[in-house]
Amino acid sequence: MRRHGMGCAILAVLLLAALLLPGCAPAPAASESAAVDESAIVTAVRRGLKGHSVCIRIRFSSDRDMLSELPALADSWVEEALAETEDPAEGDYIRYQYGGYSLNAGYEVTEGRYEYRLELTPQYYLYLTEEAEVGPEVDRLFAEVFAFDDDTSDYEKVRAIYDYLCATVRYDEVHRKNPHYGLRSTAYAALIRKTATCQGYAVALYRLLRTAGLDARVITGTGYTEAGPEYHAWNIVAVDGAYYYLDATWDAGQAEYRYFLKGRDTLEHHVPDPAFTSSDFLARYPVSAVDYPLEKRA
Repeated sequence: MRRHGMGCAILAVLLLAALLLPGCAPAPAASESAAVDESAIVTAVRRGLKGHSVCIRIRFSSDRDMLSELPALADSWVEEALAETEDPAEGDYIRYQYGGYSLNAGYEVTEGRYEYRLELTPQYYLYLTEEAEVGPEVDRLFAEVFAFDDDTSDYEKVRAIYDYLCATVRYDEVHRKNPHYGLRSTAYAALIRKTATCQGYAVALYRLLRTAGLDARVITGTGYTEAGPEYHAWNIVAVDGAYYYLDATWDAGQAEYRYFLKGRDTLEHHVPDPAFTSSDFLARYPVSAVDYPLEKRA
């Protein structure tokens, strides 16, 4: 599963540039004139994850031995790189289509300074060639299927996107229990192959809602079915100033929706992970206690 350690704060000893290279080719030497702050490292990691880089290389210099701190530092850089941005193809879109990373790290001592080299090798749920099909399909949907204009309300956008996913994507029963088939959890699976598991539905819905200009997140937790509790993923979206839950996986193919624009006190059979019920998260994403009003659903 995903590796998302909180790590420790980025230390002020980072003096040299972070370098992102294709593959794991040798990195050119950085110079002290190329000094950058920690945001450059995070940007490089985000760019590497978004571009499905085989290897993300980071180099920096310190005046002390900090080899034991590097795993926590790498975790913190990755976590910051996965934070929400204005780009619908970043944030949760990367986070939930990526399966963690392995880390190799080492250093050399030159004139009393420690020159660190880190290699982050990510795992992805799909190939870059598959991911490259998603953007054009999203563009096509907004040009040919949704065709929103300035008069389209937020509710109308959410309903049209939700209706489309629920009508066109079926649940992937074949691969649902195959831990080695990450493709089932991707927007590509939902939008191109038209079959996905819950995470694929949620990531596709996130991408479409964000592209429509709506604030949305992927929520993970436990779904309670007749077969018992299991890992589940769904979404929140902002409509008219409040956030609501919606679960396209469980509403797909249904004549009537049971999990569309639900409040935190009315959403049945779903228990979010603690990260999504914390005071900090709810302060940023104030989920309504009640459902989206019926009188506004015209």
